[in-house]
Amino acid sequence: MTERGPSGTSADVASHKAGDRQRLADLERRLRDMEDALRLSNGKLRMALDIGRLGSWERDLRTGEITGSETFKATLGLPPDAPLKAEEFEKLIHPGDMDRVNQAIVFALKTKTDFNVEHRVIRPDGRIGRILVRGGAVFEGDEPVRLMGVVQDVTAREKAKEEMNSAQRRQEFLLNLNDQLRSLEDPDAIMEATAKSLGRFLKVDCAGYGEVDEERGVILVEREWSEGAIGNEGRAYRLYDFLPTMMAELKQGRPIFVEDIRTDPRAVNPEVQAAYSTINARAALAVPLLKNQKLTAVLYMHTSQRRAWFGDELSLVEDVAERTWTAVEKARAERDLRETDARFRLIAESLPALVWILNPQTELLYTNERWVTYSGLPPEEALGHSWTRAIHPDDMARMNEELVPVVTKHTSYTTEARYRSHEGVYRWHLIQGAPIHSPTGEFKGWVGTSVDIHDLKVTEEALRKSEEQLRIALQAAKMGDWSWDSVSNMVSPSDHAAEILGAALGSSMRPEEIRERIHPADLPNMLNTKKRAAEAGQPYNVQYRIRRFNDNAEIWIATQAQTAKKEDGTLVTSGIIQDITESKQAEERQQLLIRELHHRVKNTLATVQAIVGSTARTASSIDEFYQGFVGRIVSLARTHNLLTEDLWQKAALEDLVQTELGPYEDEARNRIVVEGPHVELPSEAAVPIGMAIHELTTNAAKHGALSTFGGQVEVRWRVEPGEERPVLHFAWTEHGGPKVSTPTRQGFGSRLLQRVLATQLQADVAMTFPEEGLHFTMTMTIPGTPPIFNPDRPGN
Repeated sequence: MTERGPSGTSADVASHKAGDRQRLADLERRLRDMEDALRLSNGKLRMALDIGRLGSWERDLRTGEITGSETFKATLGLPPDAPLKAEEFEKLIHPGDMDRVNQAIVFALKTKTDFNVEHRVIRPDGRIGRILVRGGAVFEGDEPVRLMGVVQDVTAREKAKEEMNSAQRRQEFLLNLNDQLRSLEDPDAIMEATAKSLGRFLKVDCAGYGEVDEERGVILVEREWSEGAIGNEGRAYRLYDFLPTMMAELKQGRPIFVEDIRTDPRAVNPEVQAAYSTINARAALAVPLLKNQKLTAVLYMHTSQRRAWFGDELSLVEDVAERTWTAVEKARAERDLRETDARFRLIAESLPALVWILNPQTELLYTNERWVTYSGLPPEEALGHSWTRAIHPDDMARMNEELVPVVTKHTSYTTEARYRSHEGVYRWHLIQGAPIHSPTGEFKGWVGTSVDIHDLKVTEEALRKSEEQLRIALQAAKMGDWSWDSVSNMVSPSDHAAEILGAALGSSMRPEEIRERIHPADLPNMLNTKKRAAEAGQPYNVQYRIRRFNDNAEIWIATQAQTAKKEDGTLVTSGIIQDITESKQAEERQQLLIRELHHRVKNTLATVQAIVGSTARTASSIDEFYQGFVGRIVSLARTHNLLTEDLWQKAALEDLVQTELGPYEDEARNRIVVEGPHVELPSEAAVPIGMAIHELTTNAAKHGALSTFGGQVEVRWRVEPGEERPVLHFAWTEHGGPKVSTPTRQGFGSRLLQRVLATQLQADVAMTFPEEGLHFTMTMTIPGTPPIFNPDRPGN
């Protein structure tokens, strides 16, 4: 050891100690700075972990103990103070991810790199989460002694990603399904496409779309997809077999979920278990489709394995059910439209008339082949405004003025005009058109017919000339006609008859006034002749002397008359008088009958044409058209038979009712109740009312009280005085038949009852449909002047 020299003085020692103290102070200051920096760094780290929702952790590879922050423990579903060992942590890792996690850690230790792995964890409460773990190893030499890192809960992110992917897949599925359904026209094919696509998408064993028959409690399935095969033989499942409350729940709009039929408390009944076993179903889903609060259809599926049904799957099935129903109804509507169009064309081609459809611009959109043949135009030129060029110029000028309000107000139109044929010959046609509207009320044009009435017009012209000649002949022959009815008890002579009798023109007189002027020697013969004729229902021809009213001059006249006696004793008489020197009574009678026949034929043709059009529009088949048309024509014929029994074109209301309802009376005579006073209806009222009673009777026999045993129809009416004429109150009531509901469409009968009666007779019409039976009422002023009802008459 070297001895200190002179330089190793006490001053040097002191200086050395001072330097040590300085160095120690510097070390302490540096230590404090490092501790402050460490605290700051830890604070930043905690803030970063909190902001990123990251949990920090460490694992001692020697002891297996794992420590971590509260966030780390919460991510695993553990309380903050819960101890954690490596083997306990491994139990939290989803078995399906264990190998992948171990491989990532082994690779990081071997390469001394960090590891980054995402995996699932099964939390203690059974919930499955997904975490992202990032970390690395701490080595002592080459030996890893500790793992440390951070963890992030990515469950919500992955769930959102899965939901987004699922939503995207559902959207793509719906788009593809829409494309499929748009290309299909057959309703059964639409059901098949829906079942097949949805069954494959949701990976079930069986899927089907069926329509519900509530009365039978069954679902009718035309197509059912099952494991890749389509069953198209048609099936019917009883809903009560699969769950006792299934029908009730479906009718309330609630879907039916069965996750496991073996443990479902609603299916303890062995018969229910057997029903599911028959179709090899363990889990099932049924989604109802309600329309107007009525269970219409069910989209169902089932699988042979236990399965939980999720909300997004339910939403998808509900959406598909709605789309399927819409597509099926659209296809059926289009099919029905095609069938209706085919029936319309069949009827249009079979009618002996020109049938046409005009658009709002009065251009021909459709015409039957008869127009092509009649006009001689090629089919491609027979549309458009070709019809205007075929009408006689004089008639077209008139029609141009008549059509202005028709085109602007979209109303019906009736006229007569001459059409030029391909041979250049003009023939008269009766043109009738009615407006067409879409289901939404949009005006689409007119549909109508043009009926050849040329021969009738020629006959009318000949008749007009004949009537003019008759007028001249009657005036020259001093002939006149007259009428009498027992209700008013007044004789109404024509002007010529008044001239013959010397009475004022337009005057009426009582029969007593006339009898007072008949020669006493001729009066008994005249009265006896009239009485015998009335009893036999035959006309009478009698000659007698009479004093004229104006100058009391006695003249001989011949009277030919017809007296009709009705069941209630009412008499209606019409006849002709003539100077005895002028024997024209037979010709007068013939001409009167011709005029009356002409009037009747015109009215009957118009009525028949209206029946043809209305029956054709409401009939769904040729057979239904035939039955409806024949029934209405027979009813019209019966009404005319009643009218023609009376020379003055009247029919008793009771006769109209009994004619229709009489065949339905039973032996006890308690099925039909008819009650009301005697009322005579003129032809303009008898025809529509008679047809209305026919429609009511037909409806009762088909669907109402007369269709079942024990049903009863009550027909009652009363007559009350009105301001000018009596008012008829008519009521038709049914009960004891099937339950009644308001019909979904309006047929010919409904239009007749609610439109024709109101339009032609200005009647107030009401029709209600209570469950016990149809109730129809009509209130109208009875046509005719003077009043045809006498409230003072015995029996009224």
